[in-house]
Amino acid sequence: MTETPRKVAILAHDRFGPFTSKTALALIRYGSDEVVAVVDRSKEAGDASEYIGSVGDGIPVVTRLEEALAMGPDTIVFGWAPEGGGLPEHDREDLLAALGSGMDVVSGLHVLLGDDPDFQRAAEMGGGSITDLRRPPARKRLMNGDVAYKQAPVVLVTGTDCSTGKMTVAVEMVREARSRGIDAAFVATGQTGILIGCDAGAPIDAITGDFMAGEMEALVMEVDEREPDLIVVEGQGALSHPAYGAVALAIHQGCYPDALVMCHDPLRPYYKAFSDERHKPIIPFLGGEIALAERVLLNTSMGEVAVVALMTAALSPGERARQIEMVRETMGLDAADIFREGPGPMLDGVLRSLGGSWGSDG
Repeated sequence: MTETPRKVAILAHDRFGPFTSKTALALIRYGSDEVVAVVDRSKEAGDASEYIGSVGDGIPVVTRLEEALAMGPDTIVFGWAPEGGGLPEHDREDLLAALGSGMDVVSGLHVLLGDDPDFQRAAEMGGGSITDLRRPPARKRLMNGDVAYKQAPVVLVTGTDCSTGKMTVAVEMVREARSRGIDAAFVATGQTGILIGCDAGAPIDAITGDFMAGEMEALVMEVDEREPDLIVVEGQGALSHPAYGAVALAIHQGCYPDALVMCHDPLRPYYKAFSDERHKPIIPFLGGEIALAERVLLNTSMGEVAVVALMTAALSPGERARQIEMVRETMGLDAADIFREGPGPMLDGVLRSLGGSWGSDG
């Protein structure tokens, strides 16, 4: 967003929660703006902590936009990402009303609000602005191999499905690295990472297919010019995902990773983003996704998976320990849950794979 913190109200009708409104949660957890309210018509008015835990302490949840506007926000952020990127009709009405009252609107939808005549008129009348986080960059760049000559090592945080914690792991690893005196840069590849702040970023899934890998390469090279110690790239989807695999492939090839973190939910049997019960593709065995990721990179960076980031919130302590041990025994990799152990074990695994001395602890 901007360098000056804004007062933000988040619009998240019917979706506010830890797993259903990732944009809202990330903005609350990692953003520099002041969140003054969350709007969700399906919730009881109260405190956001009731729905997302202690990170939401002190943020009111209200049911109507008008209640949020009374709290003095200057910006409305659309707080979740509908499959396919469309805009629900009730949200359209609220966003038009916000623009008409002079608010700025920030959206991460594939549908670009700034190109809609109704939203344009509302913004002109109210004096607010529209920011489309998923507006593709103007440049159309083919990958040309420049990234093979980068100086800083690149870590790609990838996964076995969408919504497996890739952005959270990437951001937390960058924070942990910086706390150790390591100059780490964060490259965002989706609307939420761009929203909360990054060293470079673009909505890779909104770019014409021919230019996705080239844009990814350009982002890495842009950051590499600043001579950081480490570059951490946020992945998207999964290579094997029938809907999102093309975007994941472009990121893998374009960022030329030296090491990877594989994010995985051991309790999830089927890919997300398939609401039709007739079609339920099965997520491959974790080892299969690891092998696929490393095979894709075999003729480029030859990067390998260094550590597995597991989602274990729904597991008993015994089952969690069994999952971690299974990864260690069958794949020879360390595994941890960032929400239980923090980012330290994941960063340690990555740094060991890269070798050398690192930061104040190196």
